[in-house]
Amino acid sequence: MKYANLLFLTAFLFSCSQKKEKKEVEDYPVLETMGYYQRFSQKLWLAGTNKNWELADFYTHELEEVTEHLIEGDVIHDDYNLSNLTAQMLLPKINKVEEAIRQKDEVLFLDNYKLMISSCNLCHNTTKHNFIKITTPNDSSIWNQDFSMD
Repeated sequence: MKYANLLFLTAFLFSCSQKKEKKEVEDYPVLETMGYYQRFSQKLWLAGTNKNWELADFYTHELEEVTEHLIEGDVIHDDYNLSNLTAQMLLPKINKVEEAIRQKDEVLFLDNYKLMISSCNLCHNTTKHNFIKITTPNDSSIWNQDFSMD
């Protein structure tokens, strides 16, 4: 009887932990997170190109917060570990943008911003979402995305 209860308890605890882990991954708001990335990166560009370093710093920190949340979420989406990809590809680029802002160096800001956007697109390519192309904002569009077909 004790063995049966122990077996039942072990199976129950294992199934609860499995469901909880799976639920966290399924419930993680990937689309919402990507929307934050796009919005904050566009505002960061506008602040930096206007040399509003205080505002650029603000949006860099917003990008960092979204990134840290994604990394801490251990997010697996469509069999890709978005948390690891983000930690390896995006976070170092955000840190470089942050350093350019700290130095108030417009040229360094522009270069590092473009590298950051390239890392977004590289991740999209890696995860088979290459149809999503983020761009450096320009005056001809209100969006920092390329909607054309290749």
